[in-house]
Amino acid sequence: MNLNVEKQLWFSRVYQAQQSTLLSWFKHKLQHHHQSEDLSQEVFYRALKSDYCFEKIKEPQAWLMGIAKHVIIDHWRRQHIEHLYLDALAQLPEEYYPSAEHEVCIRETLYQVHLMLEKLPQRTSQVFLLSQLDGLTYRAISEKLDISEATVKREMKQAFLACISLYNQTD
Repeated sequence: MNLNVEKQLWFSRVYQAQQSTLLSWFKHKLQHHHQSEDLSQEVFYRALKSDYCFEKIKEPQAWLMGIAKHVIIDHWRRQHIEHLYLDALAQLPEEYYPSAEHEVCIRETLYQVHLMLEKLPQRTSQVFLLSQLDGLTYRAISEKLDISEATVKREMKQAFLACISLYNQTD
């Protein structure tokens, strides 16, 4: 039997057996039925996308719950970023509000930048945010963090390269 067919049959059985459990778990965590359905489907999507050898999975429920925990953490991070964005947007005069389409792009970009910054060393992220959000000069950042300007430049270079990498991923 074809490996892909075997994997599909296995996933079909696991989906039928575990879908309601995942849905209940998400409902308990979120108390929003529509989000629970979306997130439980995200678990199965990530499971299907994974390169994990399905034959080695002895406890499919435990494996899926591990994925579910990552999915809900990503969901909460995204929500947090959206709340921060909406708070910032509320400070603007209405004529500066972006269109609905542009707003979706902005939210997704903010989330991707957030994920990129989390992958960088903490000081690199801090230097980048002080420069880009607070508008501090490299000299001011070096004084604030008690590091050399050369270190600030090196940290900024690392952050900019991560931004370029993020940009290249979206093309």
